[in-house]
Amino acid sequence: MSPPALGVAAESVGDVRIVQILVDRVLIDEISWVAETFEACRASMEDGLAPCRSWRGVEGSGWLDLHRASDLARERGLRIYGSFAGDPGEADARMHRAALLLFAEEAEPPAAVVIARDLDRCSERAEGFAQAVAAGSWPFEVVIGALPEPEIEAWLIAAWIPEDDSERKRLAALRGELHFDPCTKPEQLTSKNEADRKDAKRVLAVLTTTGRDALARWHDVPLDHLEAHGGACGLARFVREVRERLVPIVDRG
Repeated sequence: MSPPALGVAAESVGDVRIVQILVDRVLIDEISWVAETFEACRASMEDGLAPCRSWRGVEGSGWLDLHRASDLARERGLRIYGSFAGDPGEADARMHRAALLLFAEEAEPPAAVVIARDLDRCSERAEGFAQAVAAGSWPFEVVIGALPEPEIEAWLIAAWIPEDDSERKRLAALRGELHFDPCTKPEQLTSKNEADRKDAKRVLAVLTTTGRDALARWHDVPLDHLEAHGGACGLARFVREVRERLVPIVDRG
């Protein structure tokens, strides 16, 4: 039997990697046979979890670019317009509907779909995602949204823990500049303007000036740390949904 396929749609390949790493970490943490398989395979396989799950986009791609979803859906003649349970669509509702329709139209739809989309302080985007999910009878068991507030760099900042004195001093300087701790309150950061001192990308760049890069820390930060510091930025919710909704699909194979 083939491992369950997980569809993934996002705004960039970098966002895809961040989401995949986190999902895989939860699977390893929650399912003993997945952890055992990973330990047995990671030295000999590029993807040590390949026997447990696969990732894909549509039309044979590794992931679906959300920016292209509406155009692709129209090219296939899929109906992305119209209301949502009689209500007009909120921000991104049509885009998310297009993405889900594309996955649903695959010859073999995935068992679950994960969609990553920055909220950028626009709560209507989360509402639009929920509308799209509720509007269809989808052939996949689960649709999960990775919806960072304000953007996915905030999740990496929530994962950043100082590892030496220079990093502790750097974080203290940022606290003084911002008047809050960006690692415990990443939702207070901004997006879209890297000249803003509170911009998440700028803050992440400052934190990772030296030492291990953000993705390396993302690989091994304790999951309970992410849940403790990622409540308001959408991170804790995503971890919880992966644990409660996605883990059972992979566990039964």
